Amino acid sequence: MGYKKLLIVDDSEIDRKILKNILDIDFLVFEAENGYKGLEMMMEKHKELDGILLDLHMPVLDGFHVLELMREKALYDIPVIIITAESTEKNLMKTVNYNIRDFICKPFEPEVIRNRLRALFLIPWR
Repeated sequence: MGYKKLLIVDDSEIDRKILKNILDIDFLVFEAENGYKGLEMMMEKHKELDGILLDLHMPVLDGFHVLELMREKALYDIPVIIITAESTEKNLMKTVNYNIRDFICKPFEPEVIRNRLRALFLIPWR
């Protein structure tokens, strides 16, 4: 079985490294430090990516704009998991019209995020 390919788009280098360490067991992880670079990587690897972990609040291009541009550029078929410290009802409602598979709050427990992503991507337990 091949690894699922996941793009982490988050301006926090620490969060990206933590997530990569948590998910390396089940995923081949790519990283982007802002929405603009994430969108570039999505366009480049569109057919390869199985999912995207997307932070909402980032400099250069925030997660809300990334979602809108994904729709405009026909990248909406890539499943998106929002991961944010700003898990308000308002933010959740702003994302409902997109291909959002889950909404994960920071800080997160490593085992919880690993299990949720395994379930979302139907990865068997090892």
